[in-house]
Amino acid sequence: MNQVNQVVKLHMRNKMASWAIPWIIIGANFLINFLIAMSLDKGESINTGAIVSIFIYTLVAGTVTIKETFPFALGLSIRRKDYFFGTAVTAIIVNVSSALGLVILSVIEEATNGWGVRLHLFKIQFLNDLSLIGTLGIYLIVLLHMYFLGFAISSLHRRFGGASMYIFFTSLLLIGTVVSYIFTHFGLWGGLLDWFIHSYMDIFWWMVPLVVVYLVAAYGLLRRATA
Repeated sequence: MNQVNQVVKLHMRNKMASWAIPWIIIGANFLINFLIAMSLDKGESINTGAIVSIFIYTLVAGTVTIKETFPFALGLSIRRKDYFFGTAVTAIIVNVSSALGLVILSVIEEATNGWGVRLHLFKIQFLNDLSLIGTLGIYLIVLLHMYFLGFAISSLHRRFGGASMYIFFTSLLLIGTVVSYIFTHFGLWGGLLDWFIHSYMDIFWWMVPLVVVYLVAAYGLLRRATA
C-alpha cells in the first residue's frame, strides 16, 4: 500500500498535466464560444460540442502516462503491480474531479440561461432527461473509458515496442474499412444512426465492461514490460 501511495504522489506532482491543462483547454473553448454567442442575435442559441475536448485530452493523458512515469517508478524500485494500482487510483481521483466540475458547470449554465447568451457547452442536450447523479455517472464513465483506453494502448507499446503499434492500428484500419464497406454496400448506415439515437444510453453503459477489459489488458502487459 505504501508503494501505491507513492505512485499516486508521483502522478499528482505533475499538477499541470493532471489538473490545469484540461481546464485551460476547456476555458479557451468556452471563451471562444462565448464571444461567438455574444455576436449572435439575442434570440439565437448556440450548441457546441467543445466539451469533447476534455475527453480527447483524457485519452492523450492516458496514452502518455506510462512513457512519462513508468521508467522512473521502476527506477525507484516500485513494483509493476503497485505502479498499475497507483496509476488507476490517480486516474479515478482526477476523473471524478473532472466529472464533478463538468456537472457543476452544466448546472450553472442551465441556471444562467446559457451564461446569459444562450450558450450550451457543458449541458449536453440529449442528457437533459437524466438526473445530476446520472449525468455525473455518464461523464465519469466516458472519462475513465478514454483514459484507460489510452493507458492500455500505451501498455501494449511498452510491452512489445513500436512494431506493435503499427500492427494494432493497421488492424483497426482494416477492420474499419471492411465494416464501412459492408454498411455502405447493404445501406446499413441509416439503421445504425437510428439505433444510436434511441440506444445511446446502452452505449455508455457498455463502456463499463470495456474499462475492465482495458484494465486487465494493461495489467497483464505491464507485468511483463521492461523499463
